[in-house]
Amino acid sequence: MESKTRLNKFLIFNAALLLILLYLNISFCDSSVINPFNVKGTNAAVLQLRLSRTVVAMFTGALISISGLYLQLIFRNNLVDPGLVGLTSSASFFKNLLVIFLPIFLGSKIIYGAVGSLLLIGILVWIKEKDVSPTKFVLFGVCLSVFFTCLNQILNYITHNQESSIFAGFNLISSNQAYLMIILGCILLTLLILFDKYIPYYSFNDNKIIELGIDIRKINIYILLIISIVISTVVGIVGEFLFLGIVIPNIVKQIDGIKTNQYFIDTILLGSNLMILSDFLGRNLFYPVEIPAALICNIICAPILFYFVIRGSNGSEEY
Repeated sequence: MESKTRLNKFLIFNAALLLILLYLNISFCDSSVINPFNVKGTNAAVLQLRLSRTVVAMFTGALISISGLYLQLIFRNNLVDPGLVGLTSSASFFKNLLVIFLPIFLGSKIIYGAVGSLLLIGILVWIKEKDVSPTKFVLFGVCLSVFFTCLNQILNYITHNQESSIFAGFNLISSNQAYLMIILGCILLTLLILFDKYIPYYSFNDNKIIELGIDIRKINIYILLIISIVISTVVGIVGEFLFLGIVIPNIVKQIDGIKTNQYFIDTILLGSNLMILSDFLGRNLFYPVEIPAALICNIICAPILFYFVIRGSNGSEEY
């Protein structure tokens, strides 16, 4: 009963915090850190821009975090993350590459980025079939991430693309992009929640799950295909993010413990909260200079990830 109460409090806390952060990021005007809550009247156009970037930030945090959770469960590795294993960098590279040769339209970058994310999914599944250790799997992923990041930087250098940055932000989000994110985000989260009922089974190995009458390999393929679209959506609309997909699922696992029925909702709420908070701090911390939300998010997540790695290396949990 005590554990259940704690979980309910965590869920209520996340929901309340989300409402507060939504209000802060939309209502409060841009100001310096010395006077961050200087509320002033503003016009409808500015509010529309803030609403667009806030909604996109919310869906970005939710989508990356839940993708990280499913990837960690499928690959049985708590250090797997869409950015760390190369999914975001490969999607970004193919997005930029195919835009050069193919027509550009609303959503085209998502479609082109999906080519790269699907390619990486295939490589990761192939590596998993080799039964490599969790450490080697992460190292393979890092190598793939660095490889596609370098290719992307070379492509940007050749095409003189000065706008590309490894630290994504929400300052250039338009209302059309926000609508696209809302539509795709709702669809993708709805598809992923259909597989929420299988999360408890990932505490067993694949053979044991198959013995229980569940075709876990087919389920994994379905989830990975959806995740490839999730990553291409985030990269195509916003850009690349690191660490969020590692840190949020690990925090949720630590708090929820064996209560896996709470993993999905807690992950998307906490991920949304952290991303909106990062955007709010990046916009107001050193106004008028804006710091990308991805950079703020990495600064917050890095020490938390360091704690989890050190804790795992001390034998309390395998990483």
